[in-house]
Amino acid sequence: MGLSQEQINALLEGTGTFDSPASGSSALASSDSDFFLNFATVAMDAGSSAVSQALGKTVNVTHPEILIQTFDELQHELPVNQVMIRTGYLLGEEIPSLLLIKDYDVAVIFDILMGKDGRNPDLEISDLQTSAIGEVMNQLMGAAATALSQEYKQKLAMKAPESLLVQINDPSVVPLEFLNQPLMVIKFNFVIEGVLDSELYELRPEPKAKKLKALLSAGPTAASAAPPSAPSPQMPSQAQQAAPAYYQEPVYAQPQSPQQMAYYPPPQAAYQGPPASVRPAEFSPLIPGHPMPANPSLDRIVDIPLRVTVELGSTKLKIKNVLDLTKGSVVELDKLAGEPVDLLVNGKLMAKGEVVVINENFGVRISEILGPADRLNHLRGD
Repeated sequence: MGLSQEQINALLEGTGTFDSPASGSSALASSDSDFFLNFATVAMDAGSSAVSQALGKTVNVTHPEILIQTFDELQHELPVNQVMIRTGYLLGEEIPSLLLIKDYDVAVIFDILMGKDGRNPDLEISDLQTSAIGEVMNQLMGAAATALSQEYKQKLAMKAPESLLVQINDPSVVPLEFLNQPLMVIKFNFVIEGVLDSELYELRPEPKAKKLKALLSAGPTAASAAPPSAPSPQMPSQAQQAAPAYYQEPVYAQPQSPQQMAYYPPPQAAYQGPPASVRPAEFSPLIPGHPMPANPSLDRIVDIPLRVTVELGSTKLKIKNVLDLTKGSVVELDKLAGEPVDLLVNGKLMAKGEVVVINENFGVRISEILGPADRLNHLRGD
């Protein structure tokens, strides 16, 4: 197979491979390719360092390959189950961006965040896992924004990421601006030392990508003068509805560089009403649990919301009995009156307690609960 001069130059510079463009795809012009290869390298070098720190393992996101494809062409090359992370570059206007990560890779990252080695992850992806990868990508994007701002001498911010588990062959999950037009597809090698060797994809609409280059190449005046674009439709994501509109670098125990911005959560309104009346008033004695082992990785995910449900009881009914149910029917459950109810977190039993009334709402007073270490193991799936 013959190589063009561009491919030879790219190989000599360490930015190309012998791979030919995929069927139906096209390559960028040389000047555009040079710009976006540098852009991708600067962003992911900084992002890799941030994710390495979060996971406590060496992470490398490297060797970007850039092609122009449609989403329909791309979806045939990817595994069906992906976690889609919607973000964008903010430079006078929003340049939308999608990241695609295999569901298995997300499971590995979550396993490492939970203090395991990532070699035998729980492959069931829930809101907890997608929220966790959103937090990790938040750090990657924050570090990338800082590095790109320094590289191009302009203030470039990132839209806070929204993550969602999708089947990539379902067009209804894809934002409209990524359909029916050429996309700049950037494929990275995604390696976690000793655990994972995979790929990470970033997608941008080609016209918007070229606008990003024009804004960065023209200098700060052009970027600041650009009018803000109309907000794009938002992907539904229950786990991250409370995310701030724009990325700000979170504050952790490690020192931050002067260029990074601190994240301050929005102030919570103080409750001004009368004190809550909780019945009954008797409290059960506290039972000390096992202390949770120190795990710095947990600091990255402690603010992820979890679904908490209370199960009063259950039973089994035949189909005939279900069809016979009418208004006023009574269904007998498998719990005795006065028996503690079960409190489940993300479907895992964590505690038992008694039902109380708080003002006009139901609540549960905990009477039995797993220790912190056992609770963590339950969230891991142990």
